[in-house]
Amino acid sequence: GVVIAQHQYTWPQLVSQWKLAEELGFDSIWLFDHFMALYAAPDGPCLETSTLLAALAQETNRAKIGVLVYGNTHRHPSVLAKEIVTVDHISNGRAILGIGAGWNEREHRAYGIPFPSAGDRVEMLDEALQIMESLFTETRTTFHGVHYDLEDAPFAPKPVQDKLPVLIGGKRPKMLKVIARHADLWDTGNDPEGIREGLAQIQAHCAEIGRDPNEVAVSSSFGADRL
Repeated sequence: GVVIAQHQYTWPQLVSQWKLAEELGFDSIWLFDHFMALYAAPDGPCLETSTLLAALAQETNRAKIGVLVYGNTHRHPSVLAKEIVTVDHISNGRAILGIGAGWNEREHRAYGIPFPSAGDRVEMLDEALQIMESLFTETRTTFHGVHYDLEDAPFAPKPVQDKLPVLIGGKRPKMLKVIARHADLWDTGNDPEGIREGLAQIQAHCAEIGRDPNEVAVSSSFGADRL
């Protein structure tokens, strides 16, 4: 797969890059989830993620598409669930839900988005994934957590895919517990030794909850400058 993030790109440039990526045979193509451009001038262009992903779904036809990764703190989980399922329908079942706890404090402050403690953000992600899993599969969802509340919420249509894949990015111990509970894919930038150590922790957490650890695949993200 390849990440072609939207910062510093115009819409025509993104369409060209995404179409080229699919023509070159990449199996998956990814955006990121930020409201300001990173790694260069923050005043540069940076289109919103979910609406952009829906538009790019119509410019591609084969590759899986997703966000590496959504910041959970950026949207209420019921809103994000509706957005990613809409993309799944527009793309004819090619969407992957990539999500993490959220990390960019400067960005949160700039746009007036609350930025809880690291521990709270992990708890919020765990609750959000419980909510989305229920919305994806149940006729109605009621959920009363520490951070979120839903009351008899309908959700239709369901994803096109029988199981909409969930990718979770993270490597700290509390995140690895969330990954063991909810992820189909664990995304990490760790080196091989770090991946082995993380997988051992994930396997131990899976054993605690009775989940087959082989249900969690691994993806590794790295910059082109490290090839």
